[in-house]
Parts: sequence; C-alpha cells; structure tokens
Amino acid sequence: MESRGSRQVRVIAAVAGAIVLGSCRAALAVGGTETQPAGEAAPAVEAPAGAAAATSAPANAKPDAEIRASQPAEIVGSESDARHELAEAQRLLDEGEEAPDDAARRAKYEAARDHAARAVAAMPKSADAHFVHFAAAGRLAQMKGIAKLAIEMVDLNEELDHVLELDPDHANALAARGGMYMKLPRLLGGDRSKGVAYLERAVSLDATAIGKRLELAEAYRATGRDGDAGRVAVQARAVAVAEHKPDKVATCDKFLDDLRKSCPACVPATGGAADGAGPRAAAPAPSAATRP
Repeated sequence: MESRGSRQVRVIAAVAGAIVLGSCRAALAVGGTETQPAGEAAPAVEAPAGAAAATSAPANAKPDAEIRASQPAEIVGSESDARHELAEAQRLLDEGEEAPDDAARRAKYEAARDHAARAVAAMPKSADAHFVHFAAAGRLAQMKGIAKLAIEMVDLNEELDHVLELDPDHANALAARGGMYMKLPRLLGGDRSKGVAYLERAVSLDATAIGKRLELAEAYRATGRDGDAGRVAVQARAVAVAEHKPDKVATCDKFLDDLRKSCPACVPATGGAADGAGPRAAAPAPSAATRP
C-alpha cells in the first residue's frame, strides 16, 4: 500500500504537472498522431454538418460543439466520429487558451474535456486522446485553486503515465514529464538529469518544436549548461522564423538577450540558421540518458 508520505509526494508532483501543461499542450492532426509545436494552434478542422447555420444563431447561443459536450456519455458510432471528437477536443482546447476571460476559458475547457472523454471511450488505446483529455482536465483543475488541484491532479498524473505506456515516444507527454522533473525539488521527486533527458527526447521527436526547445534551453541553463542553452534557443528561434511565428521569435529573443547578459559567449551568432535560413532546426544532441 502506498504510504501517506509517498502519496503526498505524488500529489505535489502532479501539481507540478499542472504548471507545465501550457508549454506541452498537444495540437493533434485529424486522423493521426502527428503533433504540432507545443503551444501552437491545431490545424484547421473541417466543421461538422450543420455548422454553417451557426452564423445565424443568436449571439448568446452555445456552439454546437459545446452543446454536444454537455452529454459526455454519448456513444461515438464510428472511428471517423471518434477522430472528429478528438479534433473537436483539440480545437476547443486551443480556443480556451485564447479565450478572453475565465468564464469563456472554463466553457471551452469543459467542452474539450468532454469531447476528449468520448474519444477516449471510443479509442481507449489512443495516446493522443488520453493526452488531450489530460490537458483539458488539467486546465480545469488549475482554475479550481491549489487545494482541489492537488487532489484532481493525482488522477491526471496517472493519465499522463498511461499516455507514455501507450506511446513511449509521445513528444508532448515526454515534455510534460520532463517539465515535472525539472520543477520539483529533489526531496519531492525532482530529478534534473531525468528532466533534461525527457526534454531532449521530446525535442528529438518534434521537428518543429518551439516551446519544447525553449523548455530544454531553460533546463540546460538551470543545470549550468549555458552554451547548450544558447544553441538550442537559437534553434528554437530558427524554427519560429521558418514557421512565421513572430510572437515566438520575440520570446526566443528575450531568452537569448537575458542569457547574453550573463554569458555573451554562450549565444551563437544569430545569422544564418537563427534568421530562418533553413526550414528546420536540428534536434539537440541527446545526453547519455536519451530515452527516459
């Protein structure tokens, strides 16, 4: 039986998982498991039948996706329907990230969670479905405050474990786990060497990762590897330029400017790759613990 102390450690670890949800949010392609860079919007999803009529609905009417999400036990009848549920869950999760206030965010996250729950029920072995459910439910847990968050995140942390059991190469789940290891103190389960290894693995699996690369750069800096931090941040900037993400370029520049103040030699020249000369930045050189 798990001791009380062990359970407390697991609760705190789960809370750390909630902290890193934003940086490792999945963006899933319809009908597949391809992931977009962390924190980026999902590809456009074909609207369900009848969606065109929504433009004439009253201003305060709920979108069809959110109405259907109020019935999470609804049975999904086919694989195509299940994948549509997953795509809707991702779309609503993305919209929740951009919502203007807490009420709107909560509505989007609840709808995303319920669509993901139906996708999980129909595709129990889909790591993507489980991860989107983890992300949406985790966002909702964050909105409830620390006390409720800790309780709910125990189950969510177990769902993250399940994602990695289903797909050990799930880039977003690996990044989430790596972020958890980095943020916790050692006495509470933190392990920076494991955190770096998980993040390296996540980046190696996601060619267009921007957020993951910045997380890895921060992890390198936290472990005294400032030269590696600068190299990977420049790679992140190169991807952001190539992907036409000016807000991400600005985030990378902020990190690089801060690093340059403490270690000028740690920031490679930003010509060439950092200015988007190549379509993709190279993956980081993995450490010895390349596979967590």
